[in-house]
Amino acid sequence: MRVKKVLGEADTVEYLIIGNSAAAVGAIESIRRVDQKSNLTVVSNEKEHVYSRPLIAHYLAGEVTEDRLPYRPLDFYNKYNVKTYLGASVSEVNSSSAKLFLDDGTQLDYDCLLMTTGSKVNVPPLPGSDLDGVGIFQTISDAKRVLSRLEKGRKAVVIGAGLIGLRAAYGLQEAGASVTLIELMPRIASRVLDEKSSQLVQEILEKGGINVLTGRSVKEITGDKKTGVKGVTLDTGEKIDCDIVILSTGVAPNTMLAESASLKINRGILVNRYFQTSVSNIFAAGDVAETFDIPRETGMVNANWPNAYEQGRYAGLCMAGQMQQYPGSLGMNSVSFFKVPLISMGIFDPESEGIEGMEIKTRENMGKNIYQKLVFKDNRLKGAVFVGDLGYAGAVNDLIREQTLVGIIKDSILEEKYELYVFMRKKREAEMEGTQIEWPETHSSTKRYEKSFNEETWTERERDKRAWR
Repeated sequence: MRVKKVLGEADTVEYLIIGNSAAAVGAIESIRRVDQKSNLTVVSNEKEHVYSRPLIAHYLAGEVTEDRLPYRPLDFYNKYNVKTYLGASVSEVNSSSAKLFLDDGTQLDYDCLLMTTGSKVNVPPLPGSDLDGVGIFQTISDAKRVLSRLEKGRKAVVIGAGLIGLRAAYGLQEAGASVTLIELMPRIASRVLDEKSSQLVQEILEKGGINVLTGRSVKEITGDKKTGVKGVTLDTGEKIDCDIVILSTGVAPNTMLAESASLKINRGILVNRYFQTSVSNIFAAGDVAETFDIPRETGMVNANWPNAYEQGRYAGLCMAGQMQQYPGSLGMNSVSFFKVPLISMGIFDPESEGIEGMEIKTRENMGKNIYQKLVFKDNRLKGAVFVGDLGYAGAVNDLIREQTLVGIIKDSILEEKYELYVFMRKKREAEMEGTQIEWPETHSSTKRYEKSFNEETWTERERDKRAWR
């Protein structure tokens, strides 16, 4: 087996990254912060410059133009001295010889390899799924195909009401299509919302003009080879005419290449707290990796954009020899439909996970599209759902990540009472008072800067029951 080189030797290190999204960007920036001389190569099956995937639905909806999609400036690869193979597919990773093979026969050697292969859509074997106008909704290319199909007809069916399906349905409806959303389960978005928030979001979608059918499945996609898709037939026998079908029947970590490299896989690629896989010079990060979940205290695949970037950032540092232990990830989903925002994080629905001993606190006004829920265990926040009103969602996120003892403010968080302000103020003061920063030599001054807590920046006010927004 090829021995990994160590920084400081005369030879440079060959860094290789598979994938070109948030985790890859985080890794590139971290590697170059430590090592500016070694070779760094990125291989991606997408041809596009790195772009922000969460914006795809907004691009489809016409809310975001294509020039706003890039996640980093167009000179990003040049600035960080990255060699790219864009639009190239990897056929095999040989961990024994430390070689990667592309479909066109190109062979690439590596000393450190990072897999950021993301997730793949589970496409069901439906009759008619190969017709023109039927596809998935995961990349910018998918969105462009949908837009071109909209020129031929504006009736759309989205199969599957997970988060990707909801985004696709919203984007299509905002683009002017008549949309029907079909979900096999009794409620929509069961993996990212609890029962009450799921019901509320369904009502929001329906008020926005999207037809939602739950407890139904598609038996067949109908049409012909010449004109493409013309409709779908449900298990009930009902027929729905359409010009576009989006298959959004769930995603799973894309572990195919990891399997070819004989890496250990559970829900995703198993990694330690330094993002090393079962082969020490192969790392994995982002939606394909199973990392330590903070509130659950076990391994989970927490697939979201902020987690992917942060994991890539840590993985890049570790690849470059600065071994920093990753504190763990937090499952979080954030989206907005018809100007109503929602966030779910951590263990937001303990009943569906079979987790006992949880304490639940809620605040709701369904008529105003407001629902908030906090989940506690052992006086620590474990999860939350916010729909409509995101007040203190950021603070709640921090409290979950840090597993702070919050017993004395349990009843104050959702009401934003005085006790919450005092608690957060003292917490912030303890975190920063007296902290010293050693400025890098590249800054204008190398003198120490000591942080101090400014009482005047905090405002305190007593509140009765919180007013509805």
